[in-house]
Amino acid sequence: MAMRNRTGHSPVPGNRNAFTLVELLVVIAIIGTLVGLLLPAVQSAREAARRTSCSNNLRQFGLAILNFESTKGHLPAIGTGTTSQTAYAVQAQILPYAENQSLLSLVDFTQTITLGSGGSQTINPVQQPAARTVVEMFLCPSDGGPTAYLENSGTWAPTNYMVNIGSGTTTTMRSAVQPNDGLFWYTSKLRPSRVADGMSKTMLAAEAVRGASRDETGARPTANRDRFYAQLGGGGPGTGTDDASACSGVTAWHGRRGTSWLWGREFATCFNAVHTPNDAEPDCSRSGAGAFKAASRHPGGVQVLMLDGSARFVPNDVGLTVWRAASTRAGGETDTLP
Repeated sequence: MAMRNRTGHSPVPGNRNAFTLVELLVVIAIIGTLVGLLLPAVQSAREAARRTSCSNNLRQFGLAILNFESTKGHLPAIGTGTTSQTAYAVQAQILPYAENQSLLSLVDFTQTITLGSGGSQTINPVQQPAARTVVEMFLCPSDGGPTAYLENSGTWAPTNYMVNIGSGTTTTMRSAVQPNDGLFWYTSKLRPSRVADGMSKTMLAAEAVRGASRDETGARPTANRDRFYAQLGGGGPGTGTDDASACSGVTAWHGRRGTSWLWGREFATCFNAVHTPNDAEPDCSRSGAGAFKAASRHPGGVQVLMLDGSARFVPNDVGLTVWRAASTRAGGETDTLP
């Protein structure tokens, strides 16, 4: 007697409940299409979250600077003296106002940051524990660059957030050693009352792309080229660094941008308005100073912090005149950032 299934019908040999190969391929194709459609949206959402986090970091940075000013009566200067050995960065000096007293205790402001002079400086061993400590508030989550740099016989933790040293329209304004038309230089101690253009119209800080943590020689690097700046030979700090042909013709490229939140060298912690944000022209340095732009890995522009503590996103196509106007404290310009 033939066996019957529960429906009363005899089972058909070889009849199975399963996908055919064609059906399986169709399902895979549909899943692939959905992933292709959803992935850009997911990536966009993630970048939006990173950009928001970056903006919050900048606001914390600005609040700490303003708290410093409220306590001291002036903005922090770059350094405690007139030499690069004592060029303590603004980022380092505001630590107690950013609820980072424990890290501040590792910094000995009574000693130099480095030993030696010129290009032969090495890190002061006393400062090494602080210098290598990563501070998340100083890092843009969209950058993804190195978080440790081996320079001057030491290890340094970087920063993405740079303070404003002015328009860079003259050689002295490409160096933090001499007074500039921005907000910070060696021993500046600027009072907000001297910012005639208005606190909401003057940039306090902006972000930059961290360096590659290595140097290269030859033609300008093609991969990650925004992580390298042109290095000119000896001469006065910053001279000739706005000459596009000279800077493009060099064969020495440094990946040291943003190398340290502790040491306030121009390439490490400062920006100027020689170029607009993310400009295709390379940053260019001579004797530590030069043309150092605001830049980011955010699509379309950079995050900027104004002196009143507000943060905004400035597009790459902002006009150079407007951009430079926002970099000066008392230029008398009427242009404002978008």
